[in-house]
Amino acid sequence: MVQRTRGPAADTRERLLSGTLACLRQFGVEGTTIAAVSRESGLSRPTIYAHFNTLEELIHRAVEGAAVELSARIADGLTGAASPADAMVEFVVTAHREFKADPVVALVVDMSLDPGLAGHGEISPAMFRLTRGPMRAMLAGETEALEHLDDIIETLVRFLLSVLSYSSDNTRDDDRLRAYLRRSMVPALGLSSTSDLAHA
Repeated sequence: MVQRTRGPAADTRERLLSGTLACLRQFGVEGTTIAAVSRESGLSRPTIYAHFNTLEELIHRAVEGAAVELSARIADGLTGAASPADAMVEFVVTAHREFKADPVVALVVDMSLDPGLAGHGEISPAMFRLTRGPMRAMLAGETEALEHLDDIIETLVRFLLSVLSYSSDNTRDDDRLRAYLRRSMVPALGLSSTSDLAHA
């Protein structure tokens, strides 16, 4: 069997996305320009436009990719959770902490609330495609839940975006957030209650 390689186009896109993330971390959205990405990635303006139609599309893809990568990394670390419900709660708690710590990944909230930047404010097909694997692992043993995997992913993403967008007493610290999610998100996901629910 012939092993497939990524190819120059995929490598170029990766350099552009990495360069964009570096610019966003250094300069923020306002300072991230095509010229800045060109300097950071070492690729020309025509090359950038050969792969992405606009700067907004490039920023969106870079931020979405960083968010999905972080989400997958968090999910991979939760496969040993006591129950699928516990795994989902810890996913949001950990993501809340991590997203707040990384200004680039935190832009996923702005993109979701700004249709002009977010590609019409959608939870993209790529988000579903790239998170199904980790979510399946987190829901192992929950046959009924796995039949509605995309609904669970969408509900989880909506809860996460809400938690990231709006602060309250329930988001003041990890323990409060965890208790709130057990009371509200777990039933919305249609998962079995955690053993800790009675103590929340």
